Amino acid sequence: MKKEFFNATWTLIGITLGAGILGLPYIISKAGFLTGLIVMLIVGLIMLLTTLYYGEIILRTKGKHQITGLAEKYLGSKSKHFIFIINTLSIYGALAAYTIGIGQALTALLGFSPKILSIISFIILSILIYFNIKIIEKFESIFTPLKIIIAIIISILMFKFINLNNLLVFNVKNILIPYGISIFAFTGISAIPEMSEELRNKKYLLYSIITGMVITFIIYILFILSLVGSLNSINEVATVSLSQFGPGIKLLANLFAVFAMVTGFIVLGFALKESLILDYKVKNRKSWLIVIIVPFLILISGYIGFTKILELIGAIAIGILLLSILIMHSKAQKLGDRKPEYELKDSKFLKIFLAIIIIIGIIFSVIT
Repeated sequence: MKKEFFNATWTLIGITLGAGILGLPYIISKAGFLTGLIVMLIVGLIMLLTTLYYGEIILRTKGKHQITGLAEKYLGSKSKHFIFIINTLSIYGALAAYTIGIGQALTALLGFSPKILSIISFIILSILIYFNIKIIEKFESIFTPLKIIIAIIISILMFKFINLNNLLVFNVKNILIPYGISIFAFTGISAIPEMSEELRNKKYLLYSIITGMVITFIIYILFILSLVGSLNSINEVATVSLSQFGPGIKLLANLFAVFAMVTGFIVLGFALKESLILDYKVKNRKSWLIVIIVPFLILISGYIGFTKILELIGAIAIGILLLSILIMHSKAQKLGDRKPEYELKDSKFLKIFLAIIIIIGIIFSVIT
């Protein structure tokens, strides 16, 4: 059971720990560290609760489903297509953001044009997806602990450079600035069906979700604390800014960034392609084209930057998915076809409160 719990928790951390950790230091430095810390605490709790709701929905439903299948069961067939479109748009944005970030990190290491390196990276990763080369997935149990270790090492190495004046910054006017990227950074709902499959005793899904989210939060805080505290100016891809601290930190930090975003690209790209093949019976070549064309156009347009994409995905696309989860949880408690191994209270007051925060975040991102 310990091995299953360990693997399920790693699955959640592996999917969650990606581009978000690279965009958070930049956006929190803009808002003020203390401002960002408060937002991250609030968002972390929101995401923990909605992820637990989602876990209960899965446990109440026979068979294996992703969010589109659950939407069809509990919200109707029209909702299934709507949720699929929103989820697809969020993946498109993430794929574009990942390759923009990879290009910037590789430029810090190699010195070539970030756009050219992004395009080359996109082509290579797209080929892997087309031929179903799941190299990353086979070694995920090794890669996830490795990502955690590298993030902690970078944080420890930067501690000696921390200036406390950089951390004692609070501005209530900036309270919504880190919201969208924080939502993106804590989103791991796509991991929950797989976690449920990995656990023979489903009651441990509750504890696995909580453990994974807490570990992710601690890693984020350590990383952000060390970078915001030690740097007066932070790049959108935070590790690029560490080049000034010597070749060792530069190499370690930017390889970490590349690796985190490559794994994220492959996992999400495969997920969308398989969803098209399984849920909509689209053939391999056509599904591959649907996956890659829109992100490639976003990438070559150069119209939206790395952190802005993450913010829009988090606040708007993921925000809509979170609202659907709140509704589906209430429906599943009445219409579910199996008894769940854990059950959360269906508090209308709490859900309305969460919905108000999510809607405010959506409106703020649309306006800005």
